[in-house]
Amino acid sequence: MGFIIATPRLPAQLLELPIDHPAQQLLRQGDTFAAIRQLRAAEARHPRDGNTVLLLAYAYYLAGQKSLFAQKAAAAISLLPKSPEPHYALGRYYLDDVGRCDRASAEFRLALARNPQHAPSLYHLGWCLELDQQPKEAARLYTQSNSWLGHLGLARLALDASEPDKALASANTAARLRPDAFMVHSLIGKIHQRQGNCLQAIPAFQRAAALDPTDAPILYQLARCAASLGDPSLQRETLKRYELLRSIYN
Repeated sequence: MGFIIATPRLPAQLLELPIDHPAQQLLRQGDTFAAIRQLRAAEARHPRDGNTVLLLAYAYYLAGQKSLFAQKAAAAISLLPKSPEPHYALGRYYLDDVGRCDRASAEFRLALARNPQHAPSLYHLGWCLELDQQPKEAARLYTQSNSWLGHLGLARLALDASEPDKALASANTAARLRPDAFMVHSLIGKIHQRQGNCLQAIPAFQRAAALDPTDAPILYQLARCAASLGDPSLQRETLKRYELLRSIYN
């Protein structure tokens, strides 16, 4: 089982789960409360089913019930003692919602104690280390993860170190491994932009904007590139979408 919890602004992305439960489809369709009803009924029938409890925790998160999420994620830890997923879920909660990198790091380390190659935990622990100004340790974890997330982290580190060619190579590898990840294409656009190559940055930003139409900063950078290339039509269209998103998300 595995999932990526969203930041407050972004929709959550449900990963493939190796369990068969009708609530999964409801969650993918955005019918969160119907999924919660199904999962609560399933939990009542099988209270020791850790996968159901963890999926219920995820559904509570999507519904904005963060305290219920934390309770069910903690319960899933006792029911799934060998699984990294409940610790990873709590780590994302502490990182994205509480802003406690120390507690998040502790949960990611507990997840990795159960599966040393759990790529999402390696990546997010690396991100915590980046925030703590430990880029070398972060790079070690990104390399260890050997995943699109790891290549994304390495690309970001290389760009921060003013090594755009190295950053682009890692970002392109991430894009090949996960072509539908908007943050990868956004980073590719930023790398090209840093190199002064808006001709290459524009399609990357456009791809990122298509994958996540709610990301206003991507549209702003796209508008800047359009202005740099003397494309007033694209600039006007993009700024109009950007201002609309700003009005919606304040």
